[in-house]
Amino acid sequence: MASLEARTSDCVTRLLAARRERDRSTQAAASGVRLQSALQSRIALSRQSKGVVVTKTPMQRMQECRDALSLLDTTGWNRSFHQRQFHEDFLKACTRTFWKTEPPGSFARMHQAVLVENSWEHLAQEVLISTPRRFGKTISVSMFAAAMIWAAPGVEISIYSTCKRISQKLLRGVVKFFYEICRQDLHAHNFYVKRENMEEIVLRGPGGERDIRIVNSYPSKVGAPVA
Repeated sequence: MASLEARTSDCVTRLLAARRERDRSTQAAASGVRLQSALQSRIALSRQSKGVVVTKTPMQRMQECRDALSLLDTTGWNRSFHQRQFHEDFLKACTRTFWKTEPPGSFARMHQAVLVENSWEHLAQEVLISTPRRFGKTISVSMFAAAMIWAAPGVEISIYSTCKRISQKLLRGVVKFFYEICRQDLHAHNFYVKRENMEEIVLRGPGGERDIRIVNSYPSKVGAPVA
């Protein structure tokens, strides 16, 4: 009888010891998970503070372009109904630009999805706008160019105006609106000016040294032959 009680007590002792060991292992594993999670959070925060690029899809970049234009509406440059239409048509014509850095064939595979997502029937690469004077065409172009260099990696835009005065005014508008989109702080958004003069502005974007974004603004002579 005594031997049976001793064996029973020994079994209970071993069971309790095994349970305590299991509890310690579980707590250690949970601590390890918490430690790993905290470490991952610190690494993510460090990467954000160092400006590590977060990959975005072309559709997200298109939305960023729209968001930038909407932001300008809140900074004292509220667009008219027609200017909003201009910008939507400009965006439609420039859609392929947002796939510039994607692998070959990516846009062709996404073509139908782009139409559905934006409620478009087709994509036209050319836009012709004819309006009276003082209708906001120059400002519209400056706004859109600023939004494009904000949202589209590796983009190069060339704008031709009727004279040097207008071309310089247009480029100044691009710079002004781009600073508005950046909240007057380019470096906070990982943009850096590489070159700026009366005919161009060259920026290095958040994508690094290969993410060069350019706006050229040139005067041009347009004339019709005299019969």
